[in-house]
Amino acid sequence: MGKTAIVDLHGSFLGVRNGRFVLKVAGELKWEASPVELESIVITVEGAAISSAAISLATTFGIDLVFMRGDRPVARLIPYKYGTVMRIWQLQLKCHESGESLYLARSFLEGKLHNQRMVLLENARRLKGGGRDAGLLLAKATEIDAAASELGKAKSVEDLLVIEGHAARSYWAAVASILPPDIGFTHRYTRNNPPPGELDAFNVALNIGYALLRKEVWRSIFLAGLNPYLGFLHKPRAGRPALVLDLMEEFRPIIVDRPLIGLARSNKEVFISLKQQKEGAARSIWTHIINYMKEGKPPKNELIVTQARRLVMHLQGHQRYTPYKSRW
Repeated sequence: MGKTAIVDLHGSFLGVRNGRFVLKVAGELKWEASPVELESIVITVEGAAISSAAISLATTFGIDLVFMRGDRPVARLIPYKYGTVMRIWQLQLKCHESGESLYLARSFLEGKLHNQRMVLLENARRLKGGGRDAGLLLAKATEIDAAASELGKAKSVEDLLVIEGHAARSYWAAVASILPPDIGFTHRYTRNNPPPGELDAFNVALNIGYALLRKEVWRSIFLAGLNPYLGFLHKPRAGRPALVLDLMEEFRPIIVDRPLIGLARSNKEVFISLKQQKEGAARSIWTHIINYMKEGKPPKNELIVTQARRLVMHLQGHQRYTPYKSRW
């Protein structure tokens, strides 16, 4: 499994020397790496530059080159021949227009709610193992299970989103109950539902984690030859990678929420530093999520690739799509 190189210092210059990537800041060499070592390069600051030689080298070795701003990816390097997968794009469009998209939308949320429930049950087991009360987590897990049982009755995407909203309230209330109080997390806030004041550190960390997850899902969709803008749960609109948002759903609890909950409970100082905007705090969150993604056999980011390929098989009529469901 290749490494991820993060370029997050203002004044950085990514170039090539003797067939290797080199990163310099104010003329000082920070690191160098062979292209065969790297899986992706992520540039997270506007005050950085990259040479055409570095772009060409990344293309030659299939390295995922992504530009991010804050908590969202804004651009990535796309191979010239990517447009040759029009057949798959046509199948996506046909599925969307035929009304068959409801099955896929339901599947994405089925996976998400299952995995939210598993995150709560895992933490409930740890509480009980430590002799503490896990009643609230178990009750909220039951509420999510009840919501999941309603997904099959939904007649539209709007119905599905209402069910998801009910499950989300149960889930985040449970998460809030097991985090250290001084982190300040009480509710999950989004762009559509902003906080009344300043955003707490755990929400900031979640945004960072979801941005990384979005990058990985985006990469997997490209590897599978899918069009990232033709989604089934999220409505397609100009500039919105709806399919990326769709496929993210089942992995949010497992790849982002779970490791951040664990980190908050074992090392809350990382989140306090993030709140205080201390240098390196955001990088600590990035590194924690990246390392967690690459754990396991197969690594978790490869599970995303598998799901993208399952979606292609569904569109081609070879097998029905089934969401990823964690065992623990």
